[in-house]
Amino acid sequence: SLLQEMADVYYLSDLKVTSLPILSYDEHRLRGTPIVIDNGAWECRVGWAGDHQPKLQYRNVLAKTRKEKGKESELLVGSDITNIEAVRHALKSPFDRDVVTHYEASEHLLDYAFSHLGIDHPERVPHPVVITETLGQPNASRHLYSHLLFELYGVPSIAFGIDSLFSLRANVPKIKDVLLVSLSHQTIHVLPIVDGIPQLNKSRRLNLGGAQLAHFLQKTLQLKYPNHVNNVTLSRAEEMFLNHTCVVPQFFDQLKLWKDTDYYDDNVRKIQLPFTVAPKAPPTDPEVLKAKRQELAKRLIEINARKRDERLVVDEANVRQMLIVKDIYEQGYETKFMKALAKLNLGLSNINQLESAIDKIKARIEKAKESKMRSDQGIREEKVEPEIKKKREDMDENEKKDFDTWLLDIRNKFGELKEKKQARIQRRQQLAKRRTAASQERMRIISQLARNTKKEDTFGMEDDDWDVYKKISKDGGDSDSEEEALRCAEYEAVLREHDPQDEEVGRDNPEWHQIHLATETIRTPEIIFQPSMIGHEQAGLGELLEFVLGKFEPDVADRLANSIFLTGGLSNIAGLKERLEAELQCMRPFQSTFKVSLAANTSLDAWRGASVFGSNNENLKTFLTKERFNECGEGYLEEHFHSNRYFPTPPPAEKIEMISNPATPSIKEEISNPSTPKTIVDFSNPPSPHNKASEPMSFE
Repeated sequence: SLLQEMADVYYLSDLKVTSLPILSYDEHRLRGTPIVIDNGAWECRVGWAGDHQPKLQYRNVLAKTRKEKGKESELLVGSDITNIEAVRHALKSPFDRDVVTHYEASEHLLDYAFSHLGIDHPERVPHPVVITETLGQPNASRHLYSHLLFELYGVPSIAFGIDSLFSLRANVPKIKDVLLVSLSHQTIHVLPIVDGIPQLNKSRRLNLGGAQLAHFLQKTLQLKYPNHVNNVTLSRAEEMFLNHTCVVPQFFDQLKLWKDTDYYDDNVRKIQLPFTVAPKAPPTDPEVLKAKRQELAKRLIEINARKRDERLVVDEANVRQMLIVKDIYEQGYETKFMKALAKLNLGLSNINQLESAIDKIKARIEKAKESKMRSDQGIREEKVEPEIKKKREDMDENEKKDFDTWLLDIRNKFGELKEKKQARIQRRQQLAKRRTAASQERMRIISQLARNTKKEDTFGMEDDDWDVYKKISKDGGDSDSEEEALRCAEYEAVLREHDPQDEEVGRDNPEWHQIHLATETIRTPEIIFQPSMIGHEQAGLGELLEFVLGKFEPDVADRLANSIFLTGGLSNIAGLKERLEAELQCMRPFQSTFKVSLAANTSLDAWRGASVFGSNNENLKTFLTKERFNECGEGYLEEHFHSNRYFPTPPPAEKIEMISNPATPSIKEEISNPSTPKTIVDFSNPPSPHNKASEPMSFE
């Protein structure tokens, strides 16, 4: 059973990231091969166009360590952060959600990428760059990123593309109708493609991703296990989320099953947190303990002998003074006797008390002299050493049998005392309530005992009688005796020492450092379909698919439903495909068909699609050059199948000139000449083509 329990426990890997090597640049030095950058919010993947795998893959974050005494602060980028939890407080990302907003961090990350690719050109990066971006990237963000690449790195040209469309190209390049679902670290996008044209104006976004789910799991476990708040780090929560969670088709039905203890025991995931056992000193040899006790006893005897001799000298001096005072009394000097008695400062007032004190001190002196004589002769009282306790493992068969019988008897006695105590507590609770049978019977008995007449007694029929009853019922039953309490404490101490069944799990036990993943395994990913569980006021993924499909004609919607493609790192969750099929079965018409497919590699396919795009010479005309960038203005990009659509940034609205100290018009002027309010059109957020306020915001 112990081996089975160990097999059911899962261990955290706590992998430490190793620094990436600096690669050789010789192969691409003079070839002008495009550099492909999959700039994701979770990871950044960098490599050369035409390759099947990226050369570099690292977390898209950086951190600056604190400046300490004798040590300068250090900038850690990407895989140089070997322990991310140590610098979690100083961690920075170039992203706000999935949009690049921190360009200083972007500069450091691009330096890291180009330097590890081995590019050693003295002035610039002489390679075109293919870089991924999110759906609906703002013009201002794209403009500043392009400006960074052109001005700081001197790249010849840039091509931007949506990561999910690159992933689609890597898996099914010639498909015409598809409903693309991209589940990433910060957001979820639904993008329909009809007749080979991405319908960006009908795409939708859900502001939810793997980051929110991992954070929810971490906070849930920290609340569930307050003793392990520091051990449940975000990195470990991310690992548990990736390896131990799944999406179920019927969430509420599955949730009810966890109420059954047998189901809980069979399906709970026990996660072993790392811990260090505090070193314990080895048990001391019994002979050594005996020698220490004897040495301590010898020292105590010497100390007592020294105190006894000092006390003997004092007592002999006091006796001599008392005898002198007694002689004064015997000589008949009453006044002199009282003065001498007062000088002794012993609180004595007459001759009888003086004689009694003399007798006590003499007896003490005799006893001290006898002890001193025995000590001088070397005569000591030998105390019997207590028998050393044996462990059950060290006993023979007869001793084990007697020990088990004794322990069983102690356990039975302790159980009987606990049952009696529990019965008394239950009786007190019953007597404290007015309508219980026990309290009614006690009231009846009290009324019969108090009745002094043969007439019918009505005590207890009125409410005031209950107050009287409460006054005479102070205890509500037999109270726990002090003897029983002492016996309970004694039995409990014996069982705690000798019975392993009653031992609590200590901090040195690995089981104390385990956390149980029960409903968390299905509740965490369920947030994708029910964002309201964490307070989001957005529709779930199932409702979002139904909304997007509802914007097309039935025949087009049917084609899209039969070609739903999942991509993005978050789509690796177990059971996601089956759950989406169950959602589609509920929302689609009767007997209609649907199909959900998953990318071959949900994490790398975006980079692979961009690599194929960059290696095709026909696509070089879609790259944006610096001259074209300077000519066309903010956020411009060359459009192609994988890119966002370019909408020119509107000129800023005319500022309304404010008149300083304007004259206040009279009431008549306001009525006769009402001013027409000036409408300022917000071109940054144009209305949806259907102009429905209830619809989610589109990217048109």
